[in-house]
Amino acid sequence: MGNKKCETINADSIRHEPLEILPDSEKDTLVAYLKEHVDNVEVVVMDMIHSFKAVLRKALNYLTIVADCFHFTSYTLLGV
Repeated sequence: MGNKKCETINADSIRHEPLEILPDSEKDTLVAYLKEHVDNVEVVVMDMIHSFKAVLRKALNYLTIVADCFHFTSYTLLGV
């Protein structure tokens, strides 16, 4: 799994449309994207990965973070 590549999909949760696909899930990539789009971000719907959430909180401390329904239900059923 050392060569596993995880892309980050940024989408409009109101229109259910993808906005941009970032090349990876690295902290620096996400921080750079957020700095560029900080005025357009109010709410983040995500899978609740702790490292990702920490980056969001640090970059945008006013941000509302919401767990997406799929991952919330999966985590609840699996007892994660």
